[in-house]
Amino acid sequence: MQAARCPTDELSLTNCVVASEKDFKSGQLSIKTTPTQKFVFTVKTHSSVVPGTIAFSLPQRKWAGLSLNQDVEVSVYNFDPSRQYVGTMTLEIDFLQKKSVDSNPYDSDKMAIEFIQFFSAQAFSMGQQFVFSYCDKLFALLIKDIEAMDPSILRGEQSSSKKRKIEIGLLHGNSQVIFEKSESSSLNLIGKAKTRGSRQSIINPDWNFERMGIGGLDKEFSDIFRRAFASRVFPPDIVEQMGCKHVKGILLFGPPGCGKTLMARQIGKMLNAREPKVVNGPEILNKYVGESEANIRKLFADAEEEQKRLGANSGLHIIIFDEIDAICKQRGSMAGSTGVHDTVVNQLLSKIDGVDQLNNILVIGMTNRPDLIDDALLRPGRLEVKMEIGLPDETGRVQILNIHTAKMSQANMLAKDVDIKELAVETKNYSGAELEGLVRAAQSTAMNCHIKATTQVEVDTEKAQMLQVSRSDFMASLNNDIKPAFGSNQEDYSSYIMNGIVKWSNGVSDILGDGDLLVQQTKNSERTPLVTVLLEGKSYTQTLLTLYNFFIAYRSPNKLLLCLLACITINCKQNHFTRLLVFTLQGRKLLILGTTSRKDVLQEMGMLDSFSTTIHIPNISRGEHLMEALELLGGFQEEERATIAKQVKGQTVWLGIKKLQMLIEMSLQMPLEYRVNKFLALLREEGALGSNKHVAI
Repeated sequence: MQAARCPTDELSLTNCVVASEKDFKSGQLSIKTTPTQKFVFTVKTHSSVVPGTIAFSLPQRKWAGLSLNQDVEVSVYNFDPSRQYVGTMTLEIDFLQKKSVDSNPYDSDKMAIEFIQFFSAQAFSMGQQFVFSYCDKLFALLIKDIEAMDPSILRGEQSSSKKRKIEIGLLHGNSQVIFEKSESSSLNLIGKAKTRGSRQSIINPDWNFERMGIGGLDKEFSDIFRRAFASRVFPPDIVEQMGCKHVKGILLFGPPGCGKTLMARQIGKMLNAREPKVVNGPEILNKYVGESEANIRKLFADAEEEQKRLGANSGLHIIIFDEIDAICKQRGSMAGSTGVHDTVVNQLLSKIDGVDQLNNILVIGMTNRPDLIDDALLRPGRLEVKMEIGLPDETGRVQILNIHTAKMSQANMLAKDVDIKELAVETKNYSGAELEGLVRAAQSTAMNCHIKATTQVEVDTEKAQMLQVSRSDFMASLNNDIKPAFGSNQEDYSSYIMNGIVKWSNGVSDILGDGDLLVQQTKNSERTPLVTVLLEGKSYTQTLLTLYNFFIAYRSPNKLLLCLLACITINCKQNHFTRLLVFTLQGRKLLILGTTSRKDVLQEMGMLDSFSTTIHIPNISRGEHLMEALELLGGFQEEERATIAKQVKGQTVWLGIKKLQMLIEMSLQMPLEYRVNKFLALLREEGALGSNKHVAI
């Protein structure tokens, strides 16, 4: 038969080929255009079609590659109902002509019903292109996927879960149609039968923490995903049925250098979203009236335009505010100011959660001072997900160090004696930025060994080819270059326990046992997350308990005074002291250890009741305990200790362990024959030996 032009516009919209009644009555035809290529169409008849010809619409001719008057081989095609009925068909849809584009919503559920009614009992093939008329609009359709219907459904039985792809299928009244708008389309689809594309995960399938340079933040990412992105991953129709609203804002807060900015930037890469807009808080402010507010509006302009144009199909727009506390301070807190900060906060609130709400935005704010931010910005519906990005634990430090040493390791430039786990243990209280700085410092130390500094600076290129960063480079940088800004670094903490814990009696062991119980209580108990302990005893007693896996901040009296003065200043100037404490301590497990040699003063001040419990640290009060301490501390020889034991036997002793350490060291500076006499003389001078005014406890 010869290919001809479709006789009417109405018939061209039916997706059927048209033949003469003399040739065919109805059914499906197989059209073979070349020896290897054939197409299946449903046939209709029309009186104007010349016998021996078969008429095709323009979309059909384009899809099949047909030209007018071309000879084609035509035969009847019979469908197998058990294998070739359409179960689900996915169609890519767009406006047929650009001039007919509009932003009106089109209900895909109603569209699917009309499509099935109009095209029922018709043959369709993968990749087929045709035209569909709906609501007086012409739409171009492309078949993207066809799944076969389970024949048990036609028998009224329960369907199996297996899905089978087919190339050619016959549309049935029980078929399901899914519309998927093309990537460049501005078509606004609503309803359940819309766009499988929106059901795809918004998470990029090829992302991972290490390639993004993120370490130690697995839990934080998990929590952010649960709160902020779970609703965006779920099928849109289910979210619509639940009446669920997406989270629009996240606040990342914590110490500098812990990865807030890095995490915010990587969230943008992790998501299938528009390129994030990153702005530093101070950049928003402008000296001209109204310009600061205009800068806020510009940030949201693209999201507003796209939501008006695409509605629920709009992509996610991410806006990142670094140092958000610079523009979102408490309204009314800046006396004598022009009020610019207040109006900026008002403008930001109206854009995030105002009258014309945007559902296609995610605002990420970052700050070191969450206590300064206006309360209204932190309520649900705005920056409702508040996530602290704190110092990494040991596992996190291992991840971070592995990330920053990965290239060296791959290039065989990391010496075999470098133990990442050892470095993680030694870098307690280090932030992610400080760990990166440690790696850089170690690299600089290693490279410096290959630099010749004579009359000019030169590099020994032959040795440089053999460059390796060793453990000694890391340790040198750890001891000399990079120190943690928060808590107490390991070196400082070690200086406080330089001589270890001297267990000169069973009482010391009991005290340490009680201390360990308090540590475990703080870690494990949900009913007492805050434990306060007062260690009291006479001056120079040993009062330090050993803490493991804790963030340790040691405060001597002078440092504590500075902290109190800072808190008083904040309290007087801005009245944010309470807010600062709430943000700092909320949800924490906190163990506070206080020491004093004047319990009576605390009693008079009424402060003893502020502590959960009090532990008494006794002095050395018996001669045998003194001798036990001398043996543990070392320094004196066995003969010297025997002489001292004879002198203190039966004597009253009253001495703190730290004072004892000092007297031993002073005595050891004397010649050998005078050391014992010097030690005994010092004991008597200190009133620690032979005095009856003390009662042994």
